[in-house]
Amino acid sequence: MFIRKKFCKALAIFFAAAFVFCTNSLAKETVSTAKASSGQNVSLQKATLTKEMPRMFWKISGVDKNGNPSVVYIQGTIHLGSEKLFPLDKEVLDAFNSADILAGEISSEDMSKLQLYSMRLVQESFIKAGGKKVSENLSEKEVESLKTLLGSPLAFSMMDGAEPWVFSLTLLGKTVQETTELTAEYSLDTYFLKLANEASRKVAGLDDLKAQFDILTFGTYEQQIMILKSSIKECSEEDSIQETKAELDNLYNAYLSDDLEKLASISQTSNERDVSEYGDFGEEYQELVYDKRNEDWAKDIKEFLENGGSTFIYAGAAHWVGKNSVFEYLRKQGTIE
Repeated sequence: MFIRKKFCKALAIFFAAAFVFCTNSLAKETVSTAKASSGQNVSLQKATLTKEMPRMFWKISGVDKNGNPSVVYIQGTIHLGSEKLFPLDKEVLDAFNSADILAGEISSEDMSKLQLYSMRLVQESFIKAGGKKVSENLSEKEVESLKTLLGSPLAFSMMDGAEPWVFSLTLLGKTVQETTELTAEYSLDTYFLKLANEASRKVAGLDDLKAQFDILTFGTYEQQIMILKSSIKECSEEDSIQETKAELDNLYNAYLSDDLEKLASISQTSNERDVSEYGDFGEEYQELVYDKRNEDWAKDIKEFLENGGSTFIYAGAAHWVGKNSVFEYLRKQGTIE
């Protein structure tokens, strides 16, 4: 269901947390740098993708538009973590520190705008709701459950006139706190952003804030009500809570053990569950969260390679594994072998 999906999406956990608290290699480089005398257009040469020894770490080796070596390092991340994620391999840190360009899911500049941006969207949601009340679209049992989950009737009444996604995002944050000991404090996204800030380095964004929040605010009012109803059920029923906890544990263990197949399987199962429950609505969400963004990220990586030098990307591991991954789009566009 949607609340489960968001545990491994984008920076949903980052945003939920912000909202709640504010309102050596497996393979050597094999790509040729081709001399101009070969008569081949170097910009058309395909780069080589290798899975490196460190956990969820890849390297794309190619040549830039001038025929010089070009490389993109990719560190798949998970947006919740614990001390078990550390220390990181020296190979990863060396790639990060020596990179000409750093890139995350969103830029360091947008991260600094996150709190104000999220507060503005919440304020706008009251206007977009057009006078509708979430409570009018829920059963009495769902209303009481939501009040309990929020901690007080007052909190419920203050949010009742907003769009349903505001409730769903708040529940996501509470569910994270109550079902797992993993926290955003130990996420690799937080860690790399901190390293960049300490070195006074800027981080480019694969997405902008709008693209990220389009995921969290997805759907019509009616569709958001459907998501909220599902979220209430998952947060209030013990069986659902334990199921969510088990799924989070499985996801985290797959990440820790560098099990690409298992990570892809968990993500695919979640996607299929959404499509089964919501039909075309679920497919539309899947395309927004994964397919469209993965295709756009592949275009960004192609540009990084063509511009030359070294780039270090850190972004959610689920985007790099399984069906329609960023790597699959890179192959489709002819960037990698």
